[in-house]
Amino acid sequence: MGAASPARSGSKVFGWLGWAGADAIGRILLLTVSTAILSRILSPQDFGVSALVLTIVTVMAVFVGAPFEEALAQRRSLRRSHVEAALAASWAAGLVVIALSVPLGFALAAAYARPEMAGLLPVAALTILFSGHGDITTALARRRRRFNDVAFANLTAHVIGLGMAVAIAFAGAGVWALIGVRLFVSIARAVLLQVKFGPLILPRWSTQRMRELARFAGLSLIELLADNLTYLVFNNVVGAVYGLTTLGYVNMAIRLVEPVRGAVIAIAHNLAFSFFGRESRDGARLAETAATVSTRTVYLIAPMFFGLAAVTPALVPMVAGPGWDEAIHVAAFLALGAAVGLPARMIFTSLSARARPEFGLVSSLLGFSGSLVVLFVGVPFGPIAVGVSRLAGDAVQAAFAIALPDRLAGWPRLARFWSFLRPLALAAVMGLCVAVAVRWLEAAVGDLLTLAIVVPAGALLYLVLLRTFARDSFDVFLAAGAPAFLRRGANT
Repeated sequence: MGAASPARSGSKVFGWLGWAGADAIGRILLLTVSTAILSRILSPQDFGVSALVLTIVTVMAVFVGAPFEEALAQRRSLRRSHVEAALAASWAAGLVVIALSVPLGFALAAAYARPEMAGLLPVAALTILFSGHGDITTALARRRRRFNDVAFANLTAHVIGLGMAVAIAFAGAGVWALIGVRLFVSIARAVLLQVKFGPLILPRWSTQRMRELARFAGLSLIELLADNLTYLVFNNVVGAVYGLTTLGYVNMAIRLVEPVRGAVIAIAHNLAFSFFGRESRDGARLAETAATVSTRTVYLIAPMFFGLAAVTPALVPMVAGPGWDEAIHVAAFLALGAAVGLPARMIFTSLSARARPEFGLVSSLLGFSGSLVVLFVGVPFGPIAVGVSRLAGDAVQAAFAIALPDRLAGWPRLARFWSFLRPLALAAVMGLCVAVAVRWLEAAVGDLLTLAIVVPAGALLYLVLLRTFARDSFDVFLAAGAPAFLRRGANT
């Protein structure tokens, strides 16, 4: 009985990732198309300015909503008063940081000699109140496993927000269009989620409820802060040392990789957390399930990002147009970092389901420190150091996940190491073959046709490698809903 459950859990996660992936793919396509349009209207300096402003807003948003999402999602007993108290605390924190954004905007404008930053930052900070409401509503969806509603809200909000941003870019609004993306998407998402989960959630303070949420929310806050400070430091170091134009190149690379990375993190964490939560009272069962789910997840995540790294020489020019070559290598390293670091997060998700989020926090702090060291050491190498530093930070987090004591992770370190190494090696082989094909085809047939050839070819090659060297995971993938012709081929 115990052995069957983890296998079924791996199949369920594949199934969940299937429909949730449709939402992620839709948002990624929308962001890619909008980036392709905006990069031809706006300058690299505009992208650099927006990167600085939006990164600061992202750090500010850590104090509003997001820490309570985890605290609400993991509680065994949740009352409406918990939700109302969390929203009251979020709005109080949001009003404070919005007020602080006004003097900070003027300071930013003076530091970078860009007067428009004085207005951009306070307007962008308004997204905090809406994103906080959306995060708290998302916690309710996770508890009820209504991931389809979250997917609908996310995708529809991006259609609305990106459409409005492109429209104001054509109207000549310049960098305001890039700020508008975040603002419009946050507003639309909050409204759509609230409609799905009516009646209206209103803030109502409760000291008792806040005490009950405080420990988990506090640890989640620090972990999120550590994660987002990485981007803040990156952008400010690059902007200060290399200038806003170079920062624009880095921001273009981030815009191509981070939507995929963010979607995968959200989907994998939310779905796995929901499943782990059901078994949180049985440590042995949870550890066994975490081992299975973590291993299966690597087989899905690793090829996605190794493939993305391999196609960046064709993808960046196709999306951004001419003049953005500096972003290619940065994007490749960002994608490789995601391939190495994201699968290990499943271990921290399983610990978080047992109300032990401090290990995710330590992981984020260690990764942040590793990234800083490489970033400063690599300054002479130019923008590529930003990508390498992120790869280093992700590698540190993965190493920490593998090094955790057996009693915490529930499975031996050596088994953890090999369970991550094999899928990473298979994905690396596929990525190397795709990279060679891109280099050979790009000059002959152009970027678009190159991508049309190598993406399905890479996916097919990975399936062949999976069937040859990891047949158990290949069978689970088929059972989770692969096309019928693949299942027939596997049985012959």
